[in-house]
Amino acid sequence: MVIKIKNKFFSFICVFCICVSVFSANVTSVYADQTTKEVEVSTPQCMLVLGDSISTGFGLANYKSGNNYNTDSYANILASKYKLSQDSDYYNYAIDGQTSLELYSRVKSGSYDEEIKKSDLILISIGGNDLLSGLSDFITNTIGISFSEENTEFDFDFTDPEILNSLSQMINKINNNISKLNGNLIGITDEIYEINPDVQVVFQTVYNPLDGLKFELPSLLSDVFVSRIEEVNQIINANAQTEDNKQIYNVADIYTSFSGKSTELTNISENDIHPNAKGHEKISECIDEIVAQKTFYASVTINEKVPKAKTTSRVVKSPLFVPMIIMVSLVFIVALAAISARLLKNRRKR
Repeated sequence: MVIKIKNKFFSFICVFCICVSVFSANVTSVYADQTTKEVEVSTPQCMLVLGDSISTGFGLANYKSGNNYNTDSYANILASKYKLSQDSDYYNYAIDGQTSLELYSRVKSGSYDEEIKKSDLILISIGGNDLLSGLSDFITNTIGISFSEENTEFDFDFTDPEILNSLSQMINKINNNISKLNGNLIGITDEIYEINPDVQVVFQTVYNPLDGLKFELPSLLSDVFVSRIEEVNQIINANAQTEDNKQIYNVADIYTSFSGKSTELTNISENDIHPNAKGHEKISECIDEIVAQKTFYASVTINEKVPKAKTTSRVVKSPLFVPMIIMVSLVFIVALAAISARLLKNRRKR
C-alpha cells in the first residue's frame, strides 16, 4: 500500500512538472524583436565640412585657430538648424589656408574616411587659396593700397621693375595652381564617392572679395584677378556634371550671391577678404536652398511582436503566468498534505 501511494506521489510530481513546463512554454512564446527601418527625412543626419578658412569661420567673433565650432560660421549655422552636434554627427575639419591640392592629399590619405562613411552631406569650400594666396599682401604691401581708403584713382607705375617682378611671380603661382585645380577636384570627389557613393556633396564657387570696393583698382590688376576667379568657377561648375549631364556634386553659387557686395558681406574694409557675419548667413542660405531639395534617410528602431517556436532569454511573460504558477503550487501543497495525512493514517492502523 505504501509503495502504491509512493508511486501515486511520484506520478503527481511528474504531472505537475510537465504542466508547469508546458504552461511556461505557452506563455513565453511571444518575443519583442527590434527592427531597423530607413525613413525619409528632410534634413541631413550627419554633416562633414571640409575646406579652407571660409569654413573655419576665420575673421568672425570668437574665432580661435584650431577650433571651428565657436563662431557663427555658415557651417555652424547649418549644423544648428539641422540639429546636429559636434559630439556625434557634425564634423568641421576645414583648415585655414588650405589649397585644393592639400585637401586632396588629406582625403586620399584616409584622414577623413570614417567621417565620410557616416555623413550624408559634405560641404566643401576650396579653390580660394589656389587663386587668392598672396593677393592681399600684394595689394597692401607691394602696391600700398589700404582697403579702407575711399580713393577713386591711383597714380601707380606698373613699369617699376620690382613691382612687375612681384606681380609676375604672383601670376605664375596662381596660373600653376589653377592648372592643377581641375585634377584636384576630380580626385577629391572620386575619393569621397568611392567611400560613400550615396553622400550629397556641395562645393562653393569662389566670390570676388574686391568686388564693390570703395576705390577702383588699376585695370591691369583687376582684370587679372577677375579673369582667374571666373576660370576657377568654370572649373568648379564644369566638374559638377558628367558629359551626359549626370550630376556629380552640387554647386552653391556664392560668387553670384556676393557679386557687388564685398563691402557688405566681407571684412574687406578691415583688410580681410573673409566673409563677415552677414556673409556667412548668406552662404548658409545658399547651401540650405540646395539641401531643401534633397531627400535624406534616418534609421528608426521599431519594436515588433513576432511569434517564435521556442523560448529564449528574451521571453515576454503572460500577465497570467505568475498567478497560475501560484495556483498550481497551492494545489500541489494541498495534495501533498492529503497524501501525508493518508500515510500517517495507514501507519496508525498498523
